[in-house]
Amino acid sequence: MFPHFFGGFGRRFVSLIAASAVAATAVVATAPAASADNLNRTSEQVVAQIEAEAWPYYVRGDRSVDIAAARKLLAHHGYRSDSTTSRFFNLSLENTVKRYQRDNPNDLVETGALDEETWLLLRERTFGEYGPGTRGLVVEAIQVLLKEKGIASGLAVDGQYGPATERAVRAAQREFGIGVDGITGRLTFRALVTYQVAAQ
Repeated sequence: MFPHFFGGFGRRFVSLIAASAVAATAVVATAPAASADNLNRTSEQVVAQIEAEAWPYYVRGDRSVDIAAARKLLAHHGYRSDSTTSRFFNLSLENTVKRYQRDNPNDLVETGALDEETWLLLRERTFGEYGPGTRGLVVEAIQVLLKEKGIASGLAVDGQYGPATERAVRAAQREFGIGVDGITGRLTFRALVTYQVAAQ
């Protein structure tokens, strides 16, 4: 069901679980409780592994599908840059990220970078449940990650969480080892962002 370059991902994931098992208890203790992910059917080792994956770090001049997703999440919270679709980290986005960081001084340092703390706060403030029937910029962010990372290459980025998006999320959850429910919560979102394909 997944494209060929996803084939080895599940095996890579399983091989890394052993390395993260020692840290599992600490990471699970800090994993977000208010998540739509089916954590009752997700092993502690998988949760630990996903939460241990490094968030990508982007600054002005970088280009990635993750940047396009971040633009949509920021716009959802009222922080619009010049585009909600561009993959390019330009001056407009840097200023937008700085505004978001400046408005959240207890959680963030004003760096202008999409750094770990900024990703974590965006995740915390956004997810929640996004599943069938929901719509908007957050759904677009989910869809663009699913589409451009090869999970559902034909998926329309239309902001409508319909059957095709649900099927793609279910496929991703199966591959990541997350309990399959077709709903994008904090764990599924982190897995989508931190999974990096060769060409974006």
